Amino acid sequence: MKRVFLLIFLLLLFGFGGGAGCTNVSATKNVVKTESGMSRNNNEIKFSEVRRLNKSILLKEYTLVQSFEETVKLYSVMEDKRFSRSQPIPTLSENEFLLVLKPQLKTKEYGDIEIEKIEEEKSFLKVYYKEIDNEEYLLNKEKNPILILKIEGKVPSGVKLIAF
Repeated sequence: MKRVFLLIFLLLLFGFGGGAGCTNVSATKNVVKTESGMSRNNNEIKFSEVRRLNKSILLKEYTLVQSFEETVKLYSVMEDKRFSRSQPIPTLSENEFLLVLKPQLKTKEYGDIEIEKIEEEKSFLKVYYKEIDNEEYLLNKEKNPILILKIEGKVPSGVKLIAF
């Protein structure tokens, strides 16, 4: 009798409640995450991260790249000669451009950056970011984070980086 009760209990716990319940919860979380990342509030801009690296090269605080030729030129500057293969070069569709960010870190010497949001104000983009810890950069004493974002929309006349 105890075995039958235990078997029924385990079947209910894992068969019906445990596995199905966990799957639904995690699927719901993923849907919410995707929707919040893809939503467009008021003047928020949709973007995606293309590449993240740390390299001491001569770049401005931000660079706007609008054509494939400019992208190839940028990637040739960032190429690492230690490796035989280079990173894949992204292509741009109509109404897309790349935003290359290389801010001067103020609070973390060997840190990285994380984009919180990008907003459009008139013909300018406001990029809100925060400095974060990066163990790899700290171990290798690297202090030149570069972040490449692909953005949908019209190319702005300027960009303002805002750290919080």
